[in-house]
Amino acid sequence: MPGDLHSVHAFLRLVEDWVNRLPTYQWYENVLRGAGSADAVAMFAVDTINAFAHEGSLASGRVRAMLNRLRQLFVRAHEWDVSNFVLVIDSHSDDAEEFRYFPAHALRGTTEARLVPEIESLPFRDRLTVFVKNSFHPANATSLDPWLMDNPQITHFVVTGCGTDLGVYLLATYLHTYLLAHNAPGRVIVPADCTDTYDIAPDLARELGILPHPADLCHQLALYHLAIHGVTVVKDIR
Repeated sequence: MPGDLHSVHAFLRLVEDWVNRLPTYQWYENVLRGAGSADAVAMFAVDTINAFAHEGSLASGRVRAMLNRLRQLFVRAHEWDVSNFVLVIDSHSDDAEEFRYFPAHALRGTTEARLVPEIESLPFRDRLTVFVKNSFHPANATSLDPWLMDNPQITHFVVTGCGTDLGVYLLATYLHTYLLAHNAPGRVIVPADCTDTYDIAPDLARELGILPHPADLCHQLALYHLAIHGVTVVKDIR
């Protein structure tokens, strides 16, 4: 057991060091040139709603602090003539089965389910495509698959939002395997500075009847696991 514990600690240090050494991408050099044109790039954001940033049981200061960086990334993409912007967001029914595993959040029709002001106030807000979901998976019972089939020219996907280990992880791996399944050359890119996740300490988790959720650990392991799958994980895109 002591040897096993030492190995686990060594691996976690390896993951932390890997995250700290992630490269920076440049818009033209690393994204647009590889895609061939701005029309081949899509910007995705997961769960950029009040429930994960500004109010409610899962609102997180970590996510809130990330939102301005995400907004600026969208603005820069728009300046580079990217026109494909997609939001995949929670909008839960009162009896959502997901609430067996997570505290109730983002109830349909409440302010928690609304877009965060950082996204709602984008000057090109009317150009954003919005898909709602009743689980943390982006494609189950959503309009994502039809949208992908209607836009075969899109081969490069930039995925942002929260949480790194839930919605972002599932969306990035889904898009990556979508490309693989269709033998489509392309890339899924996750900029680490524009994704984060929430924290639930052990005491609060016991009170809520759920498992603890250590944000630093979950965030870093999710990024590392995305890279194992073949998703391109970078520090940021400038």
